[in-house]
Amino acid sequence: MSQTREATLETLHRVSQQYLASTDEARLEKEAANWRPRPGLWGRIQQASRWLPGVRLRQQPIDDHIIHYWQLGPKRGTPVVLVHGFASSKENWLTLLPLLRRGYTLYVPDLPGFGQSSYRHDSHYSYGAQAQRLAQWAERRSLPPAHWVGSSMGGAICAHLAARYPQRVLSVTLMNAAGLGAETLSTTDRVLMEGGNMLIPDSLSQTRDLFRVTTHRGSALISLLMAPAMYRDLRHRAPISRHIFRDMLRPEEEVADLAQQIQVPVKVFWGDKDQVLDVSCAYRFADLIPHASLTVLKNIGHLPMLEAPSRTARILREFWESEPVRNRAQELAPESVETA
Repeated sequence: MSQTREATLETLHRVSQQYLASTDEARLEKEAANWRPRPGLWGRIQQASRWLPGVRLRQQPIDDHIIHYWQLGPKRGTPVVLVHGFASSKENWLTLLPLLRRGYTLYVPDLPGFGQSSYRHDSHYSYGAQAQRLAQWAERRSLPPAHWVGSSMGGAICAHLAARYPQRVLSVTLMNAAGLGAETLSTTDRVLMEGGNMLIPDSLSQTRDLFRVTTHRGSALISLLMAPAMYRDLRHRAPISRHIFRDMLRPEEEVADLAQQIQVPVKVFWGDKDQVLDVSCAYRFADLIPHASLTVLKNIGHLPMLEAPSRTARILREFWESEPVRNRAQELAPESVETA
């Protein structure tokens, strides 16, 4: 396990340091400070989400931010929190919602700095800072211990939350989660080491490349549909995306260390064709968390919920109904009554 930790940190630090060395910190900070929200096509689409059947759009002030989130499903169902990844928003989970809502109350936030939630250039957006905000949000909402599902960056945030705020966690799913260095460098890793960043596009063609690298099954169709709707918003948000990305690469605590401290039930869930975070990361998470169950989907990329929503929902439900999770629910039963 110690060898896994050292190997993952060596690769992670090598990629991070080479990318950060190529950035102009003063210029990026000035651009982020001057950034202001601007309405656009994608913003109008997000606003229209309030009319989705059964979806309630909520707001919650947290840490000088306003978190926007969806709530849907039965009022007293077991809570599930779906946490999106970098350069994304709550809309990433749309295809999964109808498949999960039966029996569960779904909470789908826009993380601070993303989607409709607020951004502050003088705030910090590391994995740990975002996990703390989500823990505060769950406390303000008086949520019982929940199933937390984190995609990519959201997975790293959920790993922090499971290690540091276990009283909030019934189970955690790390879906193509960030925070570890890969044994085999991904397409995105290699570009980062050259000073580029495929996750922060500046044009329509780069936005198409973003969707091609983040998906495998149905990649061409997803790129064709999503890139025209999103590229102007992604280009406009590039200054704050660069701010948040730099904060992600400078964590106060390493995910590799926190992963070894997680005691709650864990599902590590990956697509074997991931070009953002190579599937070797899945096996490293499984080494660091020996009690975790591991599922690798064949011919799926970085976003299983978009590429294979039915399979993703089935795997999540099976995990939530597994014996380790049922045992965890029994352990937390008295605390759940007090918190509710």
